Amino acid sequence: MSDPSLGSGFRSAAGIALCAATLGGLAALGCTGDARGVEVGDQVPEYSAPSLTGEEVAFADHLGEVVLINVWATWCGPCRVEMPPIQNIYSRFNEQGFTVLAVSIDTGPGYREKVDEFVREFELDFPILLDPESRIGRVLQTVGVPETFVLDREGRIIKRLIGATDWDSEANQALIRELLRM
Repeated sequence: MSDPSLGSGFRSAAGIALCAATLGGLAALGCTGDARGVEVGDQVPEYSAPSLTGEEVAFADHLGEVVLINVWATWCGPCRVEMPPIQNIYSRFNEQGFTVLAVSIDTGPGYREKVDEFVREFELDFPILLDPESRIGRVLQTVGVPETFVLDREGRIIKRLIGATDWDSEANQALIRELLRM
């Protein structure tokens, strides 16, 4: 017969070892630092991806502008609902220093064509970034699609939204107007 306290002690030690090994593995993958994720008030992390037109676009390229970063996919129903209002707010404020960077996480054969078809269907004319490896998810620590981040002119995260929202709403338009005044 075994000593029950030895078994529970062993399980605790094994649990601690597993946690330490997991954290070590994450550190080896470059996942170190603050585990809380990005939050409102943080500077947006560095990130770049190719656009649908082929040019490399970085968040840093848009310092000095108010930026709406939208993480989405063509297969996402709420993304389809949200895109027309995103186009509307872009059209309304683009001339005043506002831009949208829509990061598609579509993957698989023909993903580029699917994204291109989606853009034509919704008549989108803001930058579309392609991220089939979903690096954006690791950089911004997203939980799904759609997920949106609004940045001020200095690149600070002012608002983070998980799920779709109505960008035609007065509250969202007022936020963009206020950020453009700053």
